[in-house]
Amino acid sequence: MLRFIASSLKARTLISTVAAASLIMPSAAGAVSVTHQHLQLFADQSEVYVNGQQAEVDEPASLINDQFYIPVRWLADTLKLDLSWVKDTQTVQLITSKAFIEFQSSQNAIKVNGTPVSFDSAAVIRNDRLLVSLSWLAQYIDMDYELSPDKKSIEIRYIGTPGATYRESLLVKDDAQPNSRPVALFAFGKPEYRLGEKVEYVDLSYDPDAEGLPVYEWTGNENAFYKPGTYPVTLKVKDGNGNVSAPFTRTVTIVDEPYLSQEQYPYYYGPAGKVFPAESEWLEQTVGKDRKVPVIVRQQTERPLLFGRSSEPVKELGFLYQEKVKGKARLFPQFTNGTGSAVQFAIVIQNQQEKEVKVTTTRKSEQVPSIYNSVRGDKIAEDFLGSDPVEDVLTVPPKSTVYYKVSPQAASGQSFQGMYDIETDGEVLVSYGMMKPDEPAYKLGSYRFTNQQPGQNGTYPVSEIAWTVDSRALVSPTKAGIGDETVEPVIKGADSVLKQEASAAGNAGMHYSIRLYAGKNTAIALHPRDGYFQGAVRVNGQFISLPASGMTSHEAVILYRTGVKEEDVSIEILPAGTTQLPVDLVLYPLTKK
Repeated sequence: MLRFIASSLKARTLISTVAAASLIMPSAAGAVSVTHQHLQLFADQSEVYVNGQQAEVDEPASLINDQFYIPVRWLADTLKLDLSWVKDTQTVQLITSKAFIEFQSSQNAIKVNGTPVSFDSAAVIRNDRLLVSLSWLAQYIDMDYELSPDKKSIEIRYIGTPGATYRESLLVKDDAQPNSRPVALFAFGKPEYRLGEKVEYVDLSYDPDAEGLPVYEWTGNENAFYKPGTYPVTLKVKDGNGNVSAPFTRTVTIVDEPYLSQEQYPYYYGPAGKVFPAESEWLEQTVGKDRKVPVIVRQQTERPLLFGRSSEPVKELGFLYQEKVKGKARLFPQFTNGTGSAVQFAIVIQNQQEKEVKVTTTRKSEQVPSIYNSVRGDKIAEDFLGSDPVEDVLTVPPKSTVYYKVSPQAASGQSFQGMYDIETDGEVLVSYGMMKPDEPAYKLGSYRFTNQQPGQNGTYPVSEIAWTVDSRALVSPTKAGIGDETVEPVIKGADSVLKQEASAAGNAGMHYSIRLYAGKNTAIALHPRDGYFQGAVRVNGQFISLPASGMTSHEAVILYRTGVKEEDVSIEILPAGTTQLPVDLVLYPLTKK
């Protein structure tokens, strides 16, 4: 927008004070609809016609230098244009649909959106009235005109715009044109809606200055209503300059006819990633106790999982867990420093053979130490699931011990976690440990195993689990639970240090690949049945954003909704953190409404 510099001018009279007040004081603002106007003026005659009705002007139009000049006050009043008088600068301001025009006869200047032109080229003062050349002014107003052959009269055709339904904001000294307030406007898709039916809001808002509407402020715009009655809905919008519209309100009518319940609604209309209230009791009543679809489960044993985690911060230096690896494995340590001083966490690999062993990392994800890592298991899972394959090779010499991974220094209370897929061409001993900062590997022989609570660490035979589910014949809702004994065998592990059984903590670190042959119009959701879920979920290669704090049994999330055709849907789930099983995959056929 061009600059306008407001200056203090000497009092010089464009017209007398009384005449000026009567000439250009703005009329009261009001709502203006789109109307057609037909005007006819005659040179040097006070008689005019507006839509065929005779009227008079106090200063007639005039033919000057072969140009037809018309009284601007009368034109503005007739066409409902905004015309005002700025006494301090002795300026007439006219706002049209295309321009902000300032007439300053004392400066012999007209400014159009801040660009000056000569006053004498388009305007004259006659009998203390401002007349403007119609041919010049018409380019800034949406109107057509036709001059009679004898040039004694002119006809104007004007189609109004709804621009006067808003008030103009105040002129500030850095603006070439006062910035118009935007207009809030919307309609409903139909006159009435049923209980639980999705309400369609048709946005008709606009900004006359075409600056965009970055902010919408709704009140009462529920997606659906569940009690009959009429409900007010209000909208305000804000443009890029911060101007706020007047509030616009309509009422929506809800008839007493059931459509969807509050529990059903998200399955029909909730977008992917939408977390919504969901109670286990309602799902149990809806889906019943019998699973209605077959689930083929393959717990792949090619890559065992070495899981290490302390339920409490670790208060002494030493080794935290240890296991032998030959071939493939997934390493997943999660530990918190509780010593009161800085430490480093490490993954140590020892080769006890007479020949070297190569350790190849094929996928990895790790986080720098943080006080939040212990409660943000979803981030390590998302990063691992979305990371690109790698091929980093570490050669471990015979009878040697090396660091596979050393974390940055972790202050007291900070946690470290990482996830690594490795492959070895020989047997190695993998240890998780917490060391003094910059401790050389040859001093690790002096470290012992710390006292760990049983049941936290463990080696599990699987880290990759494949499901195949066929729901194409499904006609009513059902669910299949991850970690549910009726769906898949319970995964049992062993703590190799304490020499006892270990139970998988929510199958954390175990990657589920679910191939779902889904029927048409089927909603797919994830629901922690009896506890809590934290981790990463990806559907057809796209991540589903879950709450950072995880989800409880009072919540569910929409993962996907099929269309009018059967679909082959790929779902990946990687539990992490303190997930509690079972976690249900809910399949909900959408009946036609």
